[in-house]
Amino acid sequence: MTDISTTLIDVLRASVNGLTYPVLISNVLSVTEVKFTTACYPNSTCRCEDQYGWSCDQCLAFESCDNITDDSCGCIKAIPPYGPFCQPITNLTACPTPYPTPENALNLQFTMAITFDSNFNE
Repeated sequence: MTDISTTLIDVLRASVNGLTYPVLISNVLSVTEVKFTTACYPNSTCRCEDQYGWSCDQCLAFESCDNITDDSCGCIKAIPPYGPFCQPITNLTACPTPYPTPENALNLQFTMAITFDSNFNE
């Protein structure tokens, strides 16, 4: 995290929090609420705001930069190219239970004709 990006996020957060909602954009569009969930920084880390977290699969896919606890993490080491971004911690799904990886097996069925020589002795 750099001071510039932290300051910029704080200024943006303060500006948005200072608005009175709803904010009328046009006669058919209004903004009723804005929630900050995710902050991504120039160093390509993305952190979740309080009460938000990355899902287990995102923590594993983008490498967590903090501990994975209760099936989530608060920071990942990449900016995901698509969502979902940080989700409310009450909505996160559990990490899947790892199942043993099946060994490669090939089921073969065949018919053999075997001829024994009567002179065969151990």
